[in-house]
Amino acid sequence: MLYLCLRFPQLGLEALGNSVDREQPSALLENGRLRLCNRIAEQRGLSPGISTGQAQALCPELHCHPRDALREQHYLQRLALWAYRFSDDVCLSGEDALIIEISRSRRLFGSIQRLHRRLLAAYQRHNITVQEGLGPTPLCAELLSLKGITVAALLADDGSLQRPAMKRQLASLPCQVLPTSSKTHKALHSMGLRHLGEVLALPRKTLLSGFEPALCDAIDRLTGRSEDVRPRFLPGERFVGERTLPGGVQHSEQLRPAIDELLQELAIYLRLRQTLPQSLNWRFHYLDGQHEDWQTPLSLSHFERPALLALVMLQLDGRRLPGAVESIELHCHQLTALQPRCEQLFSDAEQEQRNAQQMLFNKLRLRVGEHGIRRLQQREDWLPEYQGVACPQSAYRHSKIAATVALRPAVLLAELQPLPVQEGLPLWQGRLELLQGPERIDSHWWQQRQARDYYIARHEQQGLCWVFKDCLSQQWYLHGFFS
Repeated sequence: MLYLCLRFPQLGLEALGNSVDREQPSALLENGRLRLCNRIAEQRGLSPGISTGQAQALCPELHCHPRDALREQHYLQRLALWAYRFSDDVCLSGEDALIIEISRSRRLFGSIQRLHRRLLAAYQRHNITVQEGLGPTPLCAELLSLKGITVAALLADDGSLQRPAMKRQLASLPCQVLPTSSKTHKALHSMGLRHLGEVLALPRKTLLSGFEPALCDAIDRLTGRSEDVRPRFLPGERFVGERTLPGGVQHSEQLRPAIDELLQELAIYLRLRQTLPQSLNWRFHYLDGQHEDWQTPLSLSHFERPALLALVMLQLDGRRLPGAVESIELHCHQLTALQPRCEQLFSDAEQEQRNAQQMLFNKLRLRVGEHGIRRLQQREDWLPEYQGVACPQSAYRHSKIAATVALRPAVLLAELQPLPVQEGLPLWQGRLELLQGPERIDSHWWQQRQARDYYIARHEQQGLCWVFKDCLSQQWYLHGFFS
């Protein structure tokens, strides 16, 4: 087993998104004191623990932000979701770290080095500060991440862990990093033990007799003597994403980058859960404190981010923003299982046509509304006028009805049109020439019997139409036209 710990020392500030200016001294406040400082603030002499007044005196241009613990938790879960693409064994460690078991993904990525580079690049692309630790146990990787070493220094060319180098780094850590009580830390200090290597060199009998049981338990978990079982991270049942827009945005086109990032994050979540959303639920927060909820209804067979981005922007074009947007939230509650499909070696024209039809339907629904669109629902009935019924999308159900080999017109009239007769032949814009038929349809004897002889006829403009003769009343009717 090989564990990689990714620690995010600036998570509290990075969770606030674009509201924090990275080029200015910034700090996170909690209970009137600085909890976290960015690099520029530290260069100005600030450090966690000092009061707000002292910080403002040392650095008048300091930008202070109150801590949002719930937002930090959601942000860490979002970072864990990215790591979940590389391993199914991901654990949350404390408030600012992830522990990932990477040895089982070696064959998938070719080597540990390649897996590590791709995993790290996923965070570096978003300018996320990361400290790493690598070890044979979760606690070992967790403690080494506090030192901020490079993983490459601990890996051999074949991807195996260089244990001598790892033990040297571990031995140089201070004793205070051990997850034990302050009483144990004081006892170690009183004995003159300053570094972890000195504690690891003590006989086990001394650890058991001279200190609290928690110290021996921590050493056992660190060295692998006892198992370090931690709850695994699993993607939630619903997706929640958020982007902050510093200063506010008043034009819909300026929202495109933030919406695209949210859709990209949603795509990762859906791929891991193998699901599709039935709708995109948006919430816009405005600078005046108000918020607005709206929805993008969807009908999808697969998730295609560029097409969805165009769909959302099309919907935004028809909306008027009442003010400057400060932040955007995306929620997806109703998810359906992704239906497996067989990938084709060459282009699947039929699938591409279905995807294009679904996207057209989504666009039309945004333009005219849910009730402005009808789909043709097939029904099993002998009479042509009852074989297709217009219904809303929500009531549509795909049906597999055996197709008839007989020719059918592209257009059926909403109402049957009676035709006059001359010399035994029907008339419509002149005399009709019967080309094919009759095709007898005799049905509905249990209600009101319908007996019809259908013909394909040609009128004087050389177009083809579909007519029938009622065998009971001897009346001719026009029923439809061929394209």
